[in-house]
Amino acid sequence: MNTWRRKVAIILVVGYFVALAAIVFWPTPVDRPVGGELLNFLRWLRSLSIPQWIASYTTIEFTANVIMFIPFGIIVAVRLRPYLWWLALPAGALLSAIIELSQNYFLPERFGDPRDVVANASGALLGALCVALFRISRPAQPLVPPASELPT
Repeated sequence: MNTWRRKVAIILVVGYFVALAAIVFWPTPVDRPVGGELLNFLRWLRSLSIPQWIASYTTIEFTANVIMFIPFGIIVAVRLRPYLWWLALPAGALLSAIIELSQNYFLPERFGDPRDVVANASGALLGALCVALFRISRPAQPLVPPASELPT
């Protein structure tokens, strides 16, 4: 990877982890400021005959947690050897468990939820699967450059 791509990648990874830390260690629930709008949105969805199991706070929160950990799975899988991509799942579950325990014990207005661990680990797995599928779909790179690219 050339220098500018490496720098951009590092900036993106650091930015992701800073944003993740801000979200998970915010002293109050991060959706509190938009709680009223969120409830109105859910009511509107239900008025369109969207089933309640889809248009529910629980579903939106679970989905948001899955999405929040997809980049984590991508980052972990990219850093590992291709055949170890699956380690993003236990890494995501472990990080999520640490986050949930920290919220439970150190943030009085937050609480740990085992469903968040499942959602976050699922997101990490989805991200890692994306990397694994990308690697599989790419044509194999030759170990030796073609003769036309060799110095003469």
